[in-house]
Amino acid sequence: MNHFLPTIRLAFLLLICALSGASVAIAQDDTSSSAPGTPPPAATAPAEQNNAENPPLSGLDQPVAEPAFGGRSYLVPGVQVSETADSNAASTSTKTSHTSEISRALVSLDMQKIWKQYQLGIDYIAGGDFYAGPLLTKTHGRATQVHTFAADQRILWRTGQLAIRDSFSYLPEGTFGFSSFGGAGSVGSALGGSGAGTGLGGGISGGTPSGLFGGGQYGGSQPRFDNNSIVDIVQGLSPRSTVTLAAGYNFTNYLNVTKSNTGFNIVNSQQTTGQIGYNHLISRKDQIGLQYAFEEFHFPRAGSGTINAHVWNALYGHRVTGKLNLTLAGGPQLVIIRNPIFTSHAISANGTLSLAYTISSRTHAQLMYQRYVTPGSGFYAGANTDAARVTLNHMLGRRWTASGDFGYSHNTNLQKPSSTSTVGVGSRTYQFFYAGGSLQRQLSKHFSLALSYQFNDTGIGQCTGGNSSVCGLTSRRHTGMIGINWHPRPIRLD
Repeated sequence: MNHFLPTIRLAFLLLICALSGASVAIAQDDTSSSAPGTPPPAATAPAEQNNAENPPLSGLDQPVAEPAFGGRSYLVPGVQVSETADSNAASTSTKTSHTSEISRALVSLDMQKIWKQYQLGIDYIAGGDFYAGPLLTKTHGRATQVHTFAADQRILWRTGQLAIRDSFSYLPEGTFGFSSFGGAGSVGSALGGSGAGTGLGGGISGGTPSGLFGGGQYGGSQPRFDNNSIVDIVQGLSPRSTVTLAAGYNFTNYLNVTKSNTGFNIVNSQQTTGQIGYNHLISRKDQIGLQYAFEEFHFPRAGSGTINAHVWNALYGHRVTGKLNLTLAGGPQLVIIRNPIFTSHAISANGTLSLAYTISSRTHAQLMYQRYVTPGSGFYAGANTDAARVTLNHMLGRRWTASGDFGYSHNTNLQKPSSTSTVGVGSRTYQFFYAGGSLQRQLSKHFSLALSYQFNDTGIGQCTGGNSSVCGLTSRRHTGMIGINWHPRPIRLD
């Protein structure tokens, strides 16, 4: 079976490209029948679950109280320039850290185009970082590029939809969840959310439980490419019941993978995922569901082996539009590890708790906890990960907005390190924690000032096998940023 996996993945990616091109072409033809100057209505379905306010629990869409800019087609550009002071840009041992200054310039483009039966969303951020002070690594260089791209193409019919999603990023360092620096200091939050989604409510790197299709986190300073492609279908069986199907492929390639640059051999990863789910509304606010997912993790480095995970989940959701969104998912998972030395089987738990709550018209809070299998974040060839994140946003007045962001992940190596292992870090666990906050002030109609601070703490356990200079490493990092954002009024495309 493993001999055919590269061919299957290639065929899957070609299918995505073909479907995306065909749907865009058909959508363009569809606009010719609309009256000039009249915005076409967004396609909707009568099934209660096929709407933005209460999508299926097992799908990739998140609830949206109001469509972006009233559900119209638009284009929003953006620019940010910023200066950051970083106490430990290379994420080395705290005892050997040095302060660096990072100058950053970013441009963004956020587009949503709606036809009668088609929707297209695109987010793109591009820019560069210039580092003054000690270099991050021996091969890092003073200047680096930053790119994040997300696209979401949908074809809708009366009782369902087909969505083709893709997200790509090239960042000069690792991630916690979504963006470089993670949390309040991230690339996405720096531009007010552009680049983090598509405006259509799609969870580009999501899934339920969240993370099934994603590549996990990495708390280091390694530049890497990451791409995530997903095709998913939602089909209404009745006004209260839906079924979902999804398939995705993710790869993460780190650029400085040699031991001389990092102290250990970083592990690249490839992840193939498929899932099927059933959802049923038991009331207008409550929903239940069942889901099965299969994940395969492949690691190109010799001796890394392959990991398969079979995941079963029961799901429950309680939603009050514009006020509360609670999702609970949990169940068993069977993890099969195959490497040149042994094959093992283990049964463990998998689950998600997600809560979004609007405390008042000025205050919004989110809480998420996840337990799931990840590729290992470059440290390991597969890991069991527990991750939690809390965010809080509050409007201080007409012009001031404050936010707090806290995240923690604990990762356990799925493969027992040996004394001769040359794959990743030879420790059993590593953990990553961050806490930060930001302030934004609207200076004028199109300009705003952004201030942020964040503290990172990375801890790698003592090695039980292998040989790595980062074993037992504790790395702490403080970053402070000040920047100017420019966002014009949305450009109507209707």
